[in-house]
Amino acid sequence: MAKRLIHRYPGRIILASFLITVIIGTLLLKLPFCQATPMGWLDLFFTATSATTVTGLLTIPISSFTSIGHLVILILVQIGGLGLITMTLFFLSLFIDIGLTTKLMASEVLEVGSINDIKHILKFIIGVTFTCETIGALITFGSIYQKFPLQEAIFKSIFHAVSSFCNAGVTLFTNGMADFAYNPIMLLTTSFLAFLGGLGFLVIYELLHYIFYPKFPRKINLHTRIVLWTTFAIIAISTILFWILEHNNTFAHMTLPYQMLNAFFNSMCVRSTGYLTVNFNNLQLATIFMIMCISFIGSSPGSTGSGIKTTTFAIFLATARAIVTGKNSVFIKNRKIKQIQVYRAMAIITIALAWIALVTFLLLITEKNFSFLEVFFETVSSFAVLGITSGITPLLTTVGKLFIMSTMIAGRIGSLTLILAFVKTADEKDFSYPEERIMLS
Repeated sequence: MAKRLIHRYPGRIILASFLITVIIGTLLLKLPFCQATPMGWLDLFFTATSATTVTGLLTIPISSFTSIGHLVILILVQIGGLGLITMTLFFLSLFIDIGLTTKLMASEVLEVGSINDIKHILKFIIGVTFTCETIGALITFGSIYQKFPLQEAIFKSIFHAVSSFCNAGVTLFTNGMADFAYNPIMLLTTSFLAFLGGLGFLVIYELLHYIFYPKFPRKINLHTRIVLWTTFAIIAISTILFWILEHNNTFAHMTLPYQMLNAFFNSMCVRSTGYLTVNFNNLQLATIFMIMCISFIGSSPGSTGSGIKTTTFAIFLATARAIVTGKNSVFIKNRKIKQIQVYRAMAIITIALAWIALVTFLLLITEKNFSFLEVFFETVSSFAVLGITSGITPLLTTVGKLFIMSTMIAGRIGSLTLILAFVKTADEKDFSYPEERIMLS
């Protein structure tokens, strides 16, 4: 029964883990010692949802919480970035030998083809996470320790490192990252944490094996190559475009080196993290549109980031190229992509766009005091779990907040996964239907 549930309804397991975490987080944040000022259930539920989905959108200032409340939010971000099931399986594997059913669940959640090395992969994920966050916290502390009391500086450093690696974009700094626009160490450290968190643990695993074990040569697989090429291409193009669009606007007061540094930092963080060193409301419309496109693509599979994922976007481009060149199959790097993966990529993009369109339409009905751009950007930002807001999040109606919360959940676990959680997967049958052509244009 358990094996059947895992194979046919993995989406339900993922969705349930997120909902359980959100509910527990809400109850903890409701405790009096977590609140600096009294808050309603809906705002607390929204905060817990935003933290668990590593989005960063807030309806109330984070300063409304006490230090203990900030600690709860930090834990939610960490759980949300890694996944409740991943962390649970890791701690279980420390004390017991996880069985076949548990390994099957882990392979579905982690999207790993082989289940033979699940325990090792889980330990690697946790090890990489805490190593990166520890190093990031130490470097961050070196940049801020003179500005805050010792204990506060230590906690802010840890919070920032975890939030950056988990691509959450939640910050305890009063002005966000704007205060560090002229701090290269802080900007580069945050960028590197966001980059590693959004790269994907299996990609990091393969790269480390390739670099540190030269005696055991291992060819980098297609997935890693697609992730690296797509990621670097997006970062390079977006950095150049960000500088071109903003060097005479929000970057006008900076020297050229700082303009390029801030263009790089913002381009890295608008993929999923949500940090900005400039005022969002001062950005050009073209820059805002570019941010929506980049965040919609998002990070890579098996990472702490979201979006439709870089591999999905790469398959989409390869499919378009195959159609234009008249090929019957999709190829990337001299490898044929399985048809089922092409279908899945197209479904992910279609459902994502449909979800964004539907929620935008509904919000335009419930949130009549805001412009189309404000509503549309808020929807894309919540779906891409980007966390950047046009400023309307605290002003949303109750229904509007519920729409945004559902969109954050859909974006974090994947709209296709969310839909499959409620749809019974049909058993494969050994037959096919007659083929027929229809007009397309």
